[in-house]
Formats: sequence, C-alpha cells, structure tokens
Amino acid sequence: MKKHLDNLGFIIKIKNNMKCKLLKRLRAKGRESVNIISITKTDNIITGIRYSYDDSMYSELFRLGDSAEDIKNKAVRIYIEDYLDNIRT
Repeated sequence: MKKHLDNLGFIIKIKNNMKCKLLKRLRAKGRESVNIISITKTDNIITGIRYSYDDSMYSELFRLGDSAEDIKNKAVRIYIEDYLDNIRT
C-alpha cells in the first residue's frame, strides 16, 4: 500500500509540474501578445501608453496610471481566458 501511495504522490508531482510549465508558457505568450512602444508621463503619472497588438481583444487595456507591467499582466489574463474558452468549446 505504501508503494502505491508513493507512486500516487509521484504522479501528482508530475501533473503539478506539467500545470506549472503550461501556465508559464501561457503567461509568456500572453505577455508577448502586446508590445509596448512608448510611455507618456505627466507629473510622474503615466497618462498614455502606445502599444501594438495582434488581436482586437487587446485594444483597450490602458487606464490612467497603468504601468507597462500592468498592461502586460492584463494581456496575460485575456490570453489565458481566451485559451480556456477555446478548450471548453
């Protein structure tokens, strides 16, 4: 019985490792889907970011004060949600 539980633990570790690798890959692809071109600041507040994207779902990511990192994180979230929607359908 102990050997079976050890094997089960090993399988769970492999599955968790695969999930981590997939999540890292999805995050990387999401971050790459948006390219930051320029940042405009007024009084140390970001008032504009010019960025390029491949798909219209990334068109309105910027809100006043968002950093380039915020834009990339929003793109990751959109990419992962789209990926999951495609799997579910």
